[in-house]
Amino acid sequence: MPAPLSPAAERWVDDWLARLTPAQKIAHCLLVLPTIGPDGLPDAATRHALELGVGTLHSIRDVPASAATAYHQRVAEICADAGLPPALISGNLEAGIMYSLGQSGTHFPYPRGLGIAADPDLAYRVAAATAVEARAVGYHWTFSPCIDVVSVPDDPILGVRAYGVPAALTGQLGAAQIRGYQDNAVLATAKHFPGHGDSNTDSHLAQPIVNRSQADHDAIHLPPFADAVTAGVATIMVAHIAYPHLGIDVPASLSPTVNRGWLRRDLGFDGVIITDALHMDAIARYHTPTAAALLSLQAGADVANVKCTSEDIQPVIAHLLDALSNGDLQQADLDASVRRLLVARTLVGLHLSDASRTTLADTPTYWSDPQRRATVDSHRVGGTALDPAAKVVVVGDSALARRLAELGSFQLEPEPLVPGVLARVAQRHPGAQLIPVFGPGPIPAAQQWKDVAAVTADAPNRCPAVIVNSTLAAHTFGDVADLVISVPAMDAFDIVTDAAVNAALDVL
Repeated sequence: MPAPLSPAAERWVDDWLARLTPAQKIAHCLLVLPTIGPDGLPDAATRHALELGVGTLHSIRDVPASAATAYHQRVAEICADAGLPPALISGNLEAGIMYSLGQSGTHFPYPRGLGIAADPDLAYRVAAATAVEARAVGYHWTFSPCIDVVSVPDDPILGVRAYGVPAALTGQLGAAQIRGYQDNAVLATAKHFPGHGDSNTDSHLAQPIVNRSQADHDAIHLPPFADAVTAGVATIMVAHIAYPHLGIDVPASLSPTVNRGWLRRDLGFDGVIITDALHMDAIARYHTPTAAALLSLQAGADVANVKCTSEDIQPVIAHLLDALSNGDLQQADLDASVRRLLVARTLVGLHLSDASRTTLADTPTYWSDPQRRATVDSHRVGGTALDPAAKVVVVGDSALARRLAELGSFQLEPEPLVPGVLARVAQRHPGAQLIPVFGPGPIPAAQQWKDVAAVTADAPNRCPAVIVNSTLAAHTFGDVADLVISVPAMDAFDIVTDAAVNAALDVL
């Protein structure tokens, strides 16, 4: 559990709680998407949202570290000028700040790579290094680790973002990453409570309904969250999944039973509860942003993860203020949520005067941990390492194939991986060593096996290696090449981490 606050931190929390108006307290419990003006700094809509008291801005995207740092520094100045506590800057940093910024920071492995390595010390190091870079550019809060236990073969969305290991090891790795983040002044988020790993539906696209038994709930999906609470996790994100066999007929994020019962009462969690993004179709198909925000706060969330643009937040604040006035939202609950959010700020030092921070180069850096090659899974069935004297041709049209060719200095044939392609490429490159790279996002496991088998079956010569972007063990693909490497390199949004690509090159 988190350590008790210092007297100075307690005074800071109490002072802000007394000074904030009801409208500012409501805004404090909302997360919005910021936008960038022509000068690279917060635009007028974002400035206005901050001046209203919005408590969390979710990451700007695809900018270099220097631009992100300047943007976040200006955010802090706007809050100070408005007489408000500093806004939190959140991000999805599961593979490092590069996951959000795109152009800067170290490429760290996805959680599935850490699951393959099965080393809590490595998981801690990755989280700690991520946190140092995150604070350098102004982040305070990461929406990781993902501690869902994947228990269905055709998981549609978690993929490489989950550890992909049993509950006990998931809990150990998650706890290690929580400590790594929070020991280095970044709030960690355990997600997606009470577990997304047995869903066959992507909640970005539809409302998942999971018929989970009580036995599986208790033995598989809850233990990692209990471990996270024991490790002192600062925040927990609640999923948009219904569990009718457990008595939850609405999305968990909108359920008082899940938030106030399972999380607060049963697990003893007193940190910040945040919903998954309310603009996902699991919620947005049935509720307006204003209605979803109210329902989530009524259910016991501290942060309604509205994720609307800054210019659209004022109607949400007005709606919630009306609810507070007419008793649909309770002042005591609002005050408790704001207190938790203020306490969270003290955990990352935002109650202290701004200290000097390290700077981060705009150019990306490579992760060179000695354990790097352990974050991919390989299955060698024959042959030897690649012949350095022979040409290597990477075959595939995915972002992963392109990146492997670039980092390995190999030639690329960017053709779709369909039956017959290897024969055609071999005719164009006589004597070359062909490496097909299968790189789509999560697809049913059976389909991955079929695709790999079909493409490699009619190769004129046995491939020295096959690389598959997958969460599956390499041996499950069979003896389709001398070497099969299962690489958790690319998520469902086609974001490739160079850590996994370099790990594959280490094995090659």
